Amino acid sequence: MSNVKRVGIVGLGVIGQRLISEFKKSSSIEIAGICDRHKVLAEQTSTELGGVPFYTDFNELIKQENVDFIYVAVPPAIHYNVVMAAFAHNKHVLCEKPLANSEQEGLQMLKDAERAGLIHAMHFPLAYQKAFFFMRELVEQDFLGDIRRIHLKMHFPEWPRPWQQTPWIGKREQGGFIREITPHYLQMILSLFGPVKEVQSSLEFPPDETASEIGAIATIELESGIKVLVDGLVGQAEKEHLSFSIHGTKQSVALDDWRIVKSAKMGEDWHPVDLNEIKLPQYSLIEELVKKLDGHEAYLVGFDEGYAVQRLLEKIIEG
Repeated sequence: MSNVKRVGIVGLGVIGQRLISEFKKSSSIEIAGICDRHKVLAEQTSTELGGVPFYTDFNELIKQENVDFIYVAVPPAIHYNVVMAAFAHNKHVLCEKPLANSEQEGLQMLKDAERAGLIHAMHFPLAYQKAFFFMRELVEQDFLGDIRRIHLKMHFPEWPRPWQQTPWIGKREQGGFIREITPHYLQMILSLFGPVKEVQSSLEFPPDETASEIGAIATIELESGIKVLVDGLVGQAEKEHLSFSIHGTKQSVALDDWRIVKSAKMGEDWHPVDLNEIKLPQYSLIEELVKKLDGHEAYLVGFDEGYAVQRLLEKIIEG
């Protein structure tokens, strides 16, 4: 059991609980401690995990010597404080997206990670899935032809969504669908197509000055000349719909609602793609993180990509 990695988890909300389930499935991970500022939630989760130590102050968890790495699942405005404390105690970090709550914070987090020589990983689930590698293969093998447009559609009947009612996610300071949803797809865009040249955006807000955006139209021009249209809307009659599509002169490909892959050739209708029938890479974030912690080569999205996403995210928010 000497190769088991011990994680300290900061943040026990919906997202934190999801990865807790994944940690529990791994024979290479032991949950050494948990933390949430809500004591009742921390105590309840501790009981569910068999009585692991729980804390309401993340500093107390981070300084525990039996913790190898910290998983940061708190709201974005707190990422900086938790991550910097972890680095100060020589702990590796797995962080939720977005990396930080500002470009300046993100840059400092990246610099400190590199200066300390610590492992820094981001939780961008799509980057590990077959759908991403399917799209990458189509782009790299020129199956799409010349890319004419990339379109990201994010439409929600309401925000926050019914299952996601937390005090912060509907607030302008650190919430909203731009911060919560867009980073997943910005990471894919930057990874597949390279750096950004220019961003133009227009955001729509409700009368409540503390509430997050209810509409967004943004155009991102990449250095390659490809243009990305970001279309976000809250409050329309349509059911929730997320779609990331790449349109080429030979073929188009799309990822709908996180999991549904479809493609269309010139002049044809969209049709579903069964990725189970295609040999493609697929990675487990946790397995790759364990490899890296053991000193081996691994496929991980790091703070460098997280910071690139943060820069683009801030440009969209600033307008």
